Amino acid sequence: MFNSLFVPISEIKENGFDLSISRYKEIEYEEVQYEKPEVIIQKIETLEIEIQKSLEGLKKLLKNN
Repeated sequence: MFNSLFVPISEIKENGFDLSISRYKEIEYEEVQYEKPEVIIQKIETLEIEIQKSLEGLKKLLKNN
């Protein structure tokens, strides 16, 4: 996939033949919405509990072999 854009030669001349893409293409930024820190921490804690349970299950399997 190729990214390209059309720039009139007059504009390139005005910019001293600078071919830097940032000179001609506007960068669009999207605002990122994050969850509240409390929610993120709760999710991490939940995952940690699941990991610990899985590890305990693996340990039991190893002891039985």
